[in-house]
Parts: sequence; C-alpha cells; structure tokens
Amino acid sequence: MQPQLVLTIMDNFATEAFNQAVRKGTWRAIVSWFTRQCNCLLPLDRDKLRRIMRGQRYLGLQTVPLDQIVGSEGRHQEFDRAFFPRQTHTMERWLSLAKAHYQSVTLPPINLIKVDNNYFVTDGNHRISVARALEQQFIEAEVVEVLTAVPFPSPC
Repeated sequence: MQPQLVLTIMDNFATEAFNQAVRKGTWRAIVSWFTRQCNCLLPLDRDKLRRIMRGQRYLGLQTVPLDQIVGSEGRHQEFDRAFFPRQTHTMERWLSLAKAHYQSVTLPPINLIKVDNNYFVTDGNHRISVARALEQQFIEAEVVEVLTAVPFPSPC
C-alpha cells in the first residue's frame, strides 16, 4: 500500500473516532440532564487541596484504570466525566493523538495527582480522551499521591 494512502486511511479513522467521541459526549450530556446525574469532569482546586493536605509522595510510573480518573487541572470544562470532548476547538490536537495511536507511536505517560482513590490530570487530557474513545481500559501515568487529613470534597 502506498504511504499517502495509508496516511489518508489513518486520517479517516481518526476523524471518525473524533466524531463518534463527540456524539457519545452529546448523548451522555442529554442522559445526565434527564437523570440529573453529574457528568462533569471535576476541577482540581489546588487551594482547597493545600488546606487539607498533610503530605505528598511520588508513586512513579503506574498503569491506571481510566475509570478512576475523575478530574482535571485547568481543562475540566473541555471534557465530560468520561473525557469525551465537549467542544470541537481542540479537534486538531485530538486528531494528531488519534493518528499517533493508529501509527503505533509510543506517547509519553500522562501526569496524575492521586487524591484518595481518585486521579486528577495535570497533563494528558487529550491522550485520555483518545484512549477512552478507542476503548482502552488503562493508561500509563506518572503519579504523585497527595495525602489528606480529611476526604477531598467533590462538587458533584
């Protein structure tokens, strides 16, 4: 197969995966509205976290279940709770990561902060979104655990 044809096919796969992820996100928003279930990606509030923090430790590179990643620092409005895109303005970034996946390019691990049994993304939101859309169950991550004196309050 010619290289240009292969790239065109990968572009088409990536575009279809993005469109499907946006559709899933739209349906999830509709269902959450009717069921009154929270579909928001939780924001990581570092000020609130500092007030209850009693320490932190580096846990290193880990394989983390995508279902345990519930929040984000800074990008919580761009994705829903399952990391499906809520907006299309970052489509190019999403597509470049999807194409990399189809080309079997190894991407760097994401960065997470672990609070209790929940994880918050500090770097890698789009990589998580692509992984979820392509039905991965786990992702490689550099993890820092924050130890708290009381449970971390969640807005949902």
